[in-house]
Amino acid sequence: IPGGSGGGSAAAVASFEAPLALGTDTGGSIRQPGAVTGTVGVKPTYGAVSRYGAIAMASSLDQIGPVSRTVLDSAYLQELIGGHDPKDSTSLPNALEGLVAAAESGAAGDLNGLRIGVIKELTGEGYQEGVQARFNESLELLKAAGAEIVEVSCPNFKYALGAYYLIMPSEVSSNLAKFDGVRYGKRVLPEDGPMTIERVMGATRAAGFGDEVKRRIILGTYALSAGYYD
Repeated sequence: IPGGSGGGSAAAVASFEAPLALGTDTGGSIRQPGAVTGTVGVKPTYGAVSRYGAIAMASSLDQIGPVSRTVLDSAYLQELIGGHDPKDSTSLPNALEGLVAAAESGAAGDLNGLRIGVIKELTGEGYQEGVQARFNESLELLKAAGAEIVEVSCPNFKYALGAYYLIMPSEVSSNLAKFDGVRYGKRVLPEDGPMTIERVMGATRAAGFGDEVKRRIILGTYALSAGYYD
């Protein structure tokens, strides 16, 4: 698998079908495909890139970000797409600058003056041995290039996963409930049977898909309308 909903973007870049791509990341959908395909996937700081035009999944978490084959390419793309957008109420007022300069310094092997915080709670027990080993190797490479590595503690991180699985599904059910074929947009009526709102929603969302997936789409519609997400 290419590793998440941004997997198509990462696969296209990794297979040299495209030099750059954009993905959308809510809970890892740019970063995980980047890790799986060996590309650079970045979830920017919330509000650094306008989300105007993107279909919302979970508004408190969604971000658009770059996918590339090098850190420098991602820095160029991030500076290009970043900046304030009055059409996005969560857009930060100032552009995030200096990314290209920092990436160029890193590519030259000079990280003197850079301080990197390593979160204590995201290491140790619970991580695969091989993953932890590669992570530690990367820290050694950063130190060899002149960076200062410091350990920081974020004790509230233990609540992060629980908070995510409260925020994300509730916002998904709210954001996607509007695509029901009832209030606006395309509407497809069921061919037979009772004309209930659930069956109209199911027929609308299944339209355009093949018969082999139509049943799953309809079943997923019922789960979504009830506030569940899988």
